[in-house]
Amino acid sequence: LLLLDRDCCTMIVSLFIILPSGDVLIEKHNRRPLPRSVLDPLQDALIRADELEDISPIIPGGRHYLINVIRNSMVFVAAVASETPPLFVTEFLHTMVDVFDDYLPNGVSERAIRRSTVLIYQLMEEMNDNGFPLTTESNVLQAMIMKPTILNKASQMMGRRKKVEDRLPTGQLTSTHWRRANVRHTSNEVFIDIEERVDAIISKSGTPITAAIQGSINCRCFLSGMPDLTLSFQNSRFFDDVALHPCVRLAKWSAERIMSFVPPDGHFVLAKYYVHNLQTLPLNIRASIVYAKQSAGRIDIEVSPKSTHAVEGLQLRVHFPKSVNNVMVTPSIGNWSFQEISKTLVWDVKKVPESGVISLKGSVNLGVSEPVPDGTPPVTVSFKVPATTSSGLKVNRLDMYRETYKPFKGVKYMTVGGDYQIRT
Repeated sequence: LLLLDRDCCTMIVSLFIILPSGDVLIEKHNRRPLPRSVLDPLQDALIRADELEDISPIIPGGRHYLINVIRNSMVFVAAVASETPPLFVTEFLHTMVDVFDDYLPNGVSERAIRRSTVLIYQLMEEMNDNGFPLTTESNVLQAMIMKPTILNKASQMMGRRKKVEDRLPTGQLTSTHWRRANVRHTSNEVFIDIEERVDAIISKSGTPITAAIQGSINCRCFLSGMPDLTLSFQNSRFFDDVALHPCVRLAKWSAERIMSFVPPDGHFVLAKYYVHNLQTLPLNIRASIVYAKQSAGRIDIEVSPKSTHAVEGLQLRVHFPKSVNNVMVTPSIGNWSFQEISKTLVWDVKKVPESGVISLKGSVNLGVSEPVPDGTPPVTVSFKVPATTSSGLKVNRLDMYRETYKPFKGVKYMTVGGDYQIRT
């Protein structure tokens, strides 16, 4: 007889939610429990890492691999034992956190998870069936597991609804399993939100070294019945690297670059896309940091907008080495602060003027008898530009079929700064 390890038939052996300190907040096992010692390699990596983002997304640990994602200052971990596509597991972990975020009133946090531990376990049980992803659509889960709203709690107390239903929701075993049957709304509306995150590395002179976009098309759909939507775009040539929701008909998309789909009810991500080699950036930033041994060094940052739309919420951060004693700067606009413990300079500008150049200039002082640091730190930038996309992507038409009513439609665009760094 050939004896097989019971874990070899399970894609995800165990799920963990871990705090930055290494403490286990939640653990969910399939088939049999794993000892917490399986997390030792990950906890060692947490101790060595300066920041959570420095942790490798895949960590080998004996007979298991620890695939993890960082969200909301917590580490969500899946332990796998057999040959498993890591991106599939990573996508499941992100989807799981998105569902938690949709259920918890104030979003995913340590406090919210501790207060809703039973709910978290119920969701993990339905989303992960014996190690394999099963029900991951939030609107379908809400038909099985009651969302902790005031109205639902009142219905439960009056006996009109159970906290966890005994039966699968209608439509779960059909070809459109992501949508419940007999959906009814008093007001029928659909909103399309296109958000692009700009990741870039800029040279000291202001020339882009690498620049790319991670985009997502988010939908908020509250339509009665079984509507069939088609969504077309201007500049759809940007969709060379795209991941589509299962509801999108792949044949029509491949042939015509039109998204035809029966939408899930509620909030969902219709598509994600990646644009390589971005040519135009929303900001032109130049930064220079020079250290001096006997006298004060200099820091000089200049920012000018390149977008025709207003840039809001601009924040520039510089993490100086420990040898820096203090920083004294003068901004032309906005507020600045220097955190002495973390040696971090922060410059905040609520709204960048549509024309002209704004600057931050000042001195950098080293500690007594401290050596001149090797190299200079980069400037990390975050911002948002409402009502526009950096790629130029726009919605052309949004049409609805199979239903007679006329829904309200809305489209919103947003560009935000992601992993955006300026070399100095």
